[in-house]
Amino acid sequence: MIPLYLFHVTAVEHSESALWTCLVCNVFVVASGIIFMYKLFTQKDVRKSGITFAAAIVINYIAIAIFGDPFDLLG
Repeated sequence: MIPLYLFHVTAVEHSESALWTCLVCNVFVVASGIIFMYKLFTQKDVRKSGITFAAAIVINYIAIAIFGDPFDLLG
């Protein structure tokens, strides 16, 4: 379980489903961020990947606020 907690650390304990939700969301944020940066630096069309990356970050922050503690959004 320790490697799973390294992806998302909050001040409150998580249930298994909340932990997997945060884990999947964080992996999607990282993957969409990598794709967005690659397209940005290779000067390809970045509109769709930028919107996807922004939506993933917003969903991630909402999931952290719901499952964690609002102070977890600070760091």
